[in-house]
Amino acid sequence: MRRGLILIAALMIAAPFTGVSQGQSRFSPSGPKMAPSDFKHLLTRANSGSTEAQFQLGFAYQYGRGVEQSAYEAVRWYRMAANSGDPAAQNNLGFLYETGPDGVRDLPEAAKWYLRAAVEGSPLAQFNLGHLYLYTASMKKTPEEGLYWIQRAASAGSLSAYTLLGGLYARGEFLPQDPRQAFKMTMIAAKKRDPGAEANLGVFYTQGFGARADLNEAVKWFRKSADAGDPDGQFKLGVMYENGKSVPKDMDQAVRLYRLAAEGGFTKAQEYLGELYEFGHGVQTDYQEAARWYRMAIKGGHVLSASRLGTMLFEGKGVTRDLPEAIRLWSWAAQQGEPYAQFDLAQMYMNGVGVSKDLRKSLSLFSQAAKRFDVSKQLKEVFSQMEQEETAELR
Repeated sequence: MRRGLILIAALMIAAPFTGVSQGQSRFSPSGPKMAPSDFKHLLTRANSGSTEAQFQLGFAYQYGRGVEQSAYEAVRWYRMAANSGDPAAQNNLGFLYETGPDGVRDLPEAAKWYLRAAVEGSPLAQFNLGHLYLYTASMKKTPEEGLYWIQRAASAGSLSAYTLLGGLYARGEFLPQDPRQAFKMTMIAAKKRDPGAEANLGVFYTQGFGARADLNEAVKWFRKSADAGDPDGQFKLGVMYENGKSVPKDMDQAVRLYRLAAEGGFTKAQEYLGELYEFGHGVQTDYQEAARWYRMAIKGGHVLSASRLGTMLFEGKGVTRDLPEAIRLWSWAAQQGEPYAQFDLAQMYMNGVGVSKDLRKSLSLFSQAAKRFDVSKQLKEVFSQMEQEETAELR
């Protein structure tokens, strides 16, 4: 990757995380664990029909507070409270059906419970339902149906909804691109300390989108977001330190912030760290550390990391050479449209390395990669080999 392009590439309005839906709780997941005596009392109340106790038990099992964590038990207790009409339990039940493990995950069930809570007026359920409709093709809902619930959530005061609407207006996604509306929606949430909105507002000031470009303002909002623990804000503030934009250039600080964002699950930060350690940019080269961060990013669906790790495995670059795994990673990334993986995999098929030689597959992959960079030399070679094969068949 070309680090000189890092600022342009990184400081964009991020599409929502895959797991943007939010469980609703009346307690903090990181709060103190329950004592055994408290659990016994709670169980008695729950079995006696207390919806509050049923909700608390569902929450305890969801986050492993005083009991062994179990999505199945959480579903059981939330369902009891949900069937009694508790909107928070209905929303949390929907959240578990949307994000839970195999055997629990059931998107139609998630939509059903989100809808019940949304109709009851839960802003969080309205947001979750709208997001599910917008970003889950299997729901077969129109953008208008998703936007309806997002806008309902915003009208009810959901900061996440304002942040999402700001992003949609900024990207022209599901809504006409409108810098002023994007800035307005985002500012509403940012002023009320929504960390995602603060990070996006920093991007607007960086790009001069909906407001006059002001890097000092951008850093201010990135810092607010980062200080609140938002991985996106941490990452973007790190970019500013790496490039010395309105702050002293400080690679140590940038790496610290990238690491915080990466540990918070931000896949782009994980990929950046992998790249930094692979190429020794601002840190000592460490191929094992690079591979570790690439693998974490791949788990989050980051295709460029799969392409990079595939190259390391193919070359045996600081790791044990593993051609089958390299081919597997390139194949997955190529299917997702990653051009470097398409190029590398095309070469494998052209030369019959690690796979059976297949010039048609090679031609297809080079043609896809050609949308991003010049592969005329490689295409010429493929056509030449195809002509030779056709000539040989005619003899």
